[in-house]
Amino acid sequence: MLAGLLSDGIGRVHADGLVISRGEDDLRWWTWAGYRVNATLKATLRGVADEAQRVDDLSIRLRADVRPSAWRDLVDAAQDRLGLPEVDEKALAGLKFSEALPRPLAVATLAARLADLNHARAVLMEPTRFEW
Repeated sequence: MLAGLLSDGIGRVHADGLVISRGEDDLRWWTWAGYRVNATLKATLRGVADEAQRVDDLSIRLRADVRPSAWRDLVDAAQDRLGLPEVDEKALAGLKFSEALPRPLAVATLAARLADLNHARAVLMEPTRFEW
């Protein structure tokens, strides 16, 4: 099993930092940072992250036209404007006392709870390699 995990991770991990890899149909930034950090990074990288992607624990799908030469500038600019994740309607409905809150306050409350700004900022500072 360990050998399988290792072979699955080739091209997705590197000792010197994070990896952006190009697959057959996507460009993926392997953050390995967890759901909350990746949701925060996706919100922060609006226009760079693929808007149709569902957030997961391992990676963020990027627009296919992102180039290595532009990556550092994109990330440097994002560090000063971290975004809050989008909030799902089901989560809003499940928020205790949601009917008593104005909608903008309920959305802001859930987005703040979902975000992990400190760790997202740390991931943005990690060196990143393009592997393709």
